[in-house]
Amino acid sequence: MNHWLHGMFTELVTPFDGARIDGKGLSRLVSWQIAQGASGVVVGTATGECATLTPEESCNIVAIVREAAGPTFRIVAAVGTNATTASIEEVERASQAGANAILLRTPYYNRPTQAGLVQHLRAAAKATTLEVILDNDPDRCGVELSLQALAELSETANIVGVLERRGDLVRCDRIARACSRQFMRLTGACDTIPAYMLAGGCGAVLGLGNVAPHLLSRIHAAIRSGAYEQAQMLQRRLVPLCDLLASQIEPVAVKLALSLQHAELKSDCRLPLAAPSQAFVEELRYGLDDLPRPTAFVGAGRMAVA
Repeated sequence: MNHWLHGMFTELVTPFDGARIDGKGLSRLVSWQIAQGASGVVVGTATGECATLTPEESCNIVAIVREAAGPTFRIVAAVGTNATTASIEEVERASQAGANAILLRTPYYNRPTQAGLVQHLRAAAKATTLEVILDNDPDRCGVELSLQALAELSETANIVGVLERRGDLVRCDRIARACSRQFMRLTGACDTIPAYMLAGGCGAVLGLGNVAPHLLSRIHAAIRSGAYEQAQMLQRRLVPLCDLLASQIEPVAVKLALSLQHAELKSDCRLPLAAPSQAFVEELRYGLDDLPRPTAFVGAGRMAVA
């Protein structure tokens, strides 16, 4: 099966200009992602600072990205709260704003049982006709979807896969056996992409894609052509940068890296996220030197080689 969700998707940051969303900067980021070969973008994740966005801002981001992307580039909207009724409302708003698919979070903080997770996620998925990917993020949400729960949820017609944030290779195979090999498995772990794809995964959703979309696109192309040695070589180029970005709370380092690559973008995050130290700024500047020099922004819809 060669579904459109097979590929490398960028968890897009939300650029700010003071207290407001930088709509022009966001549009330029989308144009750059397209030019650099990203399979699509995911908006509204922790990388996009979803916890600080109002419902109106979240919808506006989807609309801005859709307008900048045009009708064919793929947009996934990450939604979901720890309340089922609020999650249903978020799903409905994102569907109407122009998303192609939904990334549905598991509830955070209240730690429901597996039966509660199944009922919650199924109810939210049924609020849309769009395809739904489940976001299994036990580190942030405090609960993990069991294989049995995934098997039950996979019977819902529009729940087509799961994003596994930890990138567990053994679990990847077990999900296929519990659900089916057509149930898509994506990874959120940037350090094991070729291995996860070889284990049966179909793609990745990564904050790293903001900074290195072209390298991720090359990794995906190498895997699709069976050149796993080349994919591993490209993966190794990303390891130092992955480690640097992981040393800060997401998306602090990612936004800083983007501001170093593109002078038009600010690195500002909304509180309670604070700026990193000057020592880290210099360390990250050095870490970016090994990446291909990015194209420069020229307006919202055109690019030029730097």
